[in-house]
Amino acid sequence: MIGGEILIWLHLFAMAAYVGAQFAVIYMLIPAAETAPDEASRRKSLIAGFKFYNPFTIAVLGIIVITGAMRLTDLKASMKFDYFERIGAPLELKLGLAFLLIFIQTYITFGLAFRIGRQEEVAAHGDGDPFTVEQVDSMLRRIRAMAWFTIVLAAAVIWVSLTMVSRAVNNRSTASLISARIAAGAHRASICLDPTTISTAREVIV
Repeated sequence: MIGGEILIWLHLFAMAAYVGAQFAVIYMLIPAAETAPDEASRRKSLIAGFKFYNPFTIAVLGIIVITGAMRLTDLKASMKFDYFERIGAPLELKLGLAFLLIFIQTYITFGLAFRIGRQEEVAAHGDGDPFTVEQVDSMLRRIRAMAWFTIVLAAAVIWVSLTMVSRAVNNRSTASLISARIAAGAHRASICLDPTTISTAREVIV
């Protein structure tokens, strides 16, 4: 029980950290770099920020995948034969969204953000030219757009996860609880309508 709770909290914290990193890039890193006095300072600021952002986002995505897989294994063992019937469809959708999210983040990290710093290193060693201002601006626009896309995907993953949780609830236990409450209510109603109870109440009132 304790281990399962730890996995859940790690999963939630990692997801919150990932979404927070995306908002930080959109509203902190890129706007802060735009206030630099010159292009060299802007690129230096971007490279410094991406040196943290790139490994951090990949690491938290790894934690999300590992903790989610471990928790799913425990859930599968507890549900047994009802596993695919009750959560099979939302699980397929969640896995599809998760893989798309990982793919997009890989593109942001290695296809865009990492290349900015890498090309500056190449130019510094005289092995090529640095990206032009137009190229950097275009890459930043794509990073911002893709970051928003990953936020939407993360929200969709969370929504599908909540659907899975609702379906994973033991329906028979819930039905038994509802039936017990209905029976208790009917029993109280029968007592209230019993003639002996009514006559006794009248005598007490008189």
